[in-house]
Amino acid sequence: MPYYAHTASDPNDPDSQLPEGSGKWQLLREHLEAVAKLAAQFAAAFGLADIARLAGLLHDLGKYAERFQARLHDPAHIHGINHWISGAFAAYASSHPLLSFLIDGHHTGLPSFQNDVAGIRASLQQSLKKFNSPVTRSALTGGCPESVEDLLKHLTNDGITIPNISAQPLPALTEANRVFETAFRARMLFSCLVDADFLDTERHFDPAQAARRPAFSHAPNHDFLNAPRALEILLAELRAKPADGEVNRLRRELLDNCLQKAACPPGLFTITAPTGSGKTLSSLAFALRHIELHNKPLATDDACRLRRIIVVIPYTSIIEQTADVFRKLFGAQFGPGYILEHHSAVAPRELESNAPQHDRDAEDERTRRARLAQENWDAPLIVTTSVRFFESLFASRTSDCRKLHNIARSVILFDEVQTLPHNLVPSLLSGVSLLTGAPYGSTAVFMTATQPAFASAKNALPFGWNPTPIEADANALSETLRRTRIQLPTTPEAPAVSYTWSELAGELLNAPHQQALCVLNTTKDARALFRILKKTAAPGAILHLSSRMCPAHRRQVLAEVRRRLHPDNTAKPSCILVSTQLIEAGVDVDFPIAYRALGPLDSIIQTAGRCNREGRRPGRCSVIVFHAVEGGIPPGAYETATAATLAFLKRYPDAEDRLHLPQFYADYFAELYKLTGRDSAAADPVYAASAKLDFPAADAACRLVDANTRSVLVQWKRGQEIIEKLRREKHLSTDEWRETQHYSVNLYEHGEFLDAKAKGYVATALESQNVEKWFWAANYDEHLGACHAEGEDFYL
Repeated sequence: MPYYAHTASDPNDPDSQLPEGSGKWQLLREHLEAVAKLAAQFAAAFGLADIARLAGLLHDLGKYAERFQARLHDPAHIHGINHWISGAFAAYASSHPLLSFLIDGHHTGLPSFQNDVAGIRASLQQSLKKFNSPVTRSALTGGCPESVEDLLKHLTNDGITIPNISAQPLPALTEANRVFETAFRARMLFSCLVDADFLDTERHFDPAQAARRPAFSHAPNHDFLNAPRALEILLAELRAKPADGEVNRLRRELLDNCLQKAACPPGLFTITAPTGSGKTLSSLAFALRHIELHNKPLATDDACRLRRIIVVIPYTSIIEQTADVFRKLFGAQFGPGYILEHHSAVAPRELESNAPQHDRDAEDERTRRARLAQENWDAPLIVTTSVRFFESLFASRTSDCRKLHNIARSVILFDEVQTLPHNLVPSLLSGVSLLTGAPYGSTAVFMTATQPAFASAKNALPFGWNPTPIEADANALSETLRRTRIQLPTTPEAPAVSYTWSELAGELLNAPHQQALCVLNTTKDARALFRILKKTAAPGAILHLSSRMCPAHRRQVLAEVRRRLHPDNTAKPSCILVSTQLIEAGVDVDFPIAYRALGPLDSIIQTAGRCNREGRRPGRCSVIVFHAVEGGIPPGAYETATAATLAFLKRYPDAEDRLHLPQFYADYFAELYKLTGRDSAAADPVYAASAKLDFPAADAACRLVDANTRSVLVQWKRGQEIIEKLRREKHLSTDEWRETQHYSVNLYEHGEFLDAKAKGYVATALESQNVEKWFWAANYDEHLGACHAEGEDFYL
């Protein structure tokens, strides 16, 4: 008898299926062999093709059960069948316990036995005994009486040969590092299996969707990145920029260093260079040259070729501007699919399906292809967030894990690495270390103006930390690019560096040409100072920036700031910008003087990077760090880092003369991280859970932000039109869903969103079974953003 994996939908009635005799049902043998082939193809990049192929052949073993085949003919009356557990036990019985994890979780996610490794082994053995009993087996499978041996016999009779692969037992409980490495390998193999299973199932049920996927899915050995040509384009752009001035000379020098070090073998690298030194494009040049040189002697079908570039940025607010720069460089040559953005601006799939058919048919083909590529990072150049990258690296859910196999054999550029959560550093860096070693063969570049003390803390990192510096002399580069003088406070009582809001307003209004930047620690502080300044300054002279303003609003403010500060603007109009630390997230502005409320040392340095950024002003411009007498400090890690900064600076009377030196930051971060021994890894919840093969616990613990947030649409310009359409028509096009990101603010779930909801400041624009979308129903101030009354904060 023929065995089937899937039925076929009637193209004229998607809710009905074609009969078996239509020839459209997918044979089980065809599905297993196709998934095995794809999974092996994906895993070849890290030398695990054989075991990935075995996972593909066994993953749906339970579909050979008679009851499952009956269900395909009568799905309305036969249900509740577990078709994957049989393959999991078949893998365990053949001495491949790791595969049992993958197969068991290929629909529901990698499992947890809530026990240690020894307990997991005992649990699997006990479960296998239960499975060998016909009574308990029927209960486990949902009524299928066949044993593993029976099902394997059906598989063999169906023409499938199970490869003989050496046994791969789990490591001992005491070998925590090996268990962590095993968990990492499991996620990588899991990624190969679930992506292959999804792609082949899609090919059967939705061939039009499958054909719409990026070409890399269909021709993985083709060089879609084309690093040599992309490098030509990039270098032509960089060398066309002005070469005069010390700053431009040093940017060119950093570029040359990147191109030279690109000849090094794949591995771990760092770039430590001040803000404004051109790290983003120079590191991209490194990646392209590195890939070109590495791949040159390899055959086009060699699995060891480097395949893509992944740019990892900590802030969503600057991802789109970075991706736009890349599109302007490469879009005309390589087309829209060359660059993939992956962050929170993704249209909810459930809501797209609510759209009328004519809207879905009219959806832009480029957008649909990009959405498909986001599922498994099937693109040559990817721009994503630190949250998306690291939370995927330790994920247990199938949807999040699909992309992992495509991270192997990549060049990964991490920007502003000092933003990584201190308590998760051991696991996050261990993941990167494994990626950059055998068998995954990736290259990682860690970039920052304030390189954290990862190297000095390498004894605390289970897999070590020995990066190669790309810049020739970080201290010399920082000395030469020293464009500011940072004036530090001594004690809270020092009157010269302590300000009330009124005193600070007076200082800002007395700045030359009334052009100054002031960065405060909280939104509440920024609003308080803005209101005082607005009372006395000329109309329009004072600008405000915070996360309570939607991104489109913030971009409008920054465009006005750049217009006023432009060197060709000889009128030198007033421009006092009061901002939260949001301005430090890669925003390219250039003020003649800056004030910064005492905060974490790396934040102070980031503010300094927005002062005399281009080095056009003679001498060193002032960055004044002060105590805000009436100000606050965000709780948690930010407050801890601020206290550590003050304590650290007090021990160094000459700190002002050393702030520009990378080694000074290394000492600070070493103290902040307090990574002094290997016990630090055990205290890291992601590492601890991974070392027990508790995949869901590791997934839950890997959160790079302190709290969940809710995205709330605001009624500002185009945002009001989108809200009205969503409330009226209950759907948006994909492009409109993407637009919502530009007209939304994020509120912390607890303390902000729930408080605003209770007070009626937010309302639902759309509410369905799967998705709800909220909008800010109270006042949206033209200067301050989301408020509940004219100019008032919505929180107490």
